[in-house]
Amino acid sequence: MESDSTVSSESKNVKMTCRQVFEERIKKFNKEMKSDMILSDQLDYRDPQNLSEYAQEIYENMKSEEVMWMVDPEYLQKVQTEIKDTSRAFLIEWIIDVHRKFRLVPEALYVTQHIIDQFMSKKKIQKNQLHLLGVATLLIAAKYEEIYPPELRDFLAVSENKFTKKNVLDMEREILLTLNFRLTAPSSYRFLQRYRRISPAINDDEVFFYAQYLQEISLLDATLLKFKPS
Repeated sequence: MESDSTVSSESKNVKMTCRQVFEERIKKFNKEMKSDMILSDQLDYRDPQNLSEYAQEIYENMKSEEVMWMVDPEYLQKVQTEIKDTSRAFLIEWIIDVHRKFRLVPEALYVTQHIIDQFMSKKKIQKNQLHLLGVATLLIAAKYEEIYPPELRDFLAVSENKFTKKNVLDMEREILLTLNFRLTAPSSYRFLQRYRRISPAINDDEVFFYAQYLQEISLLDATLLKFKPS
């Protein structure tokens, strides 16, 4: 019995020692990580969803990749024959309204706009296909960004059932194949989120929402595609 108790005691001591070493290593790691972070990232460090330890690297990666995803601001004149700036603006405005109606996450709006411009810069469509393109693109963006995206029948209903399920799914397939399933890029909204974190106005919701409002308005003007998202 004494032998068993001795072994048990030694086992506990080993576990305690290992735990202490592990905790010390974690503390050292956290201290080293925080030493290179800005204050706002340090404050967010406890929340794993914020990825504070990689926030600056993510930002730098977005900066390096944003140019390769930019669309020619004159693609409507070069590629499309029936689609004009005003037609695109009306489509984006409708998408903004539907996006708000379904209360989708903000990034879904920018993914939708990005897919539309990427697709139309590569493939010519007719004017009567524009609304269908918007519905199919919204469906793709919602499935990509949302945990519980609206169902296809919801998008058909908000479009007053002008299209059939097959129409939308065929357009969805054509979009995905044309873009080779590459759907996202660094958006102005992602940069705005980062700027908010490092700004003195980090807790000022009015400033952030006003900036977001200006961003949404800028989506309507195709000539602004010449500017980098950042």
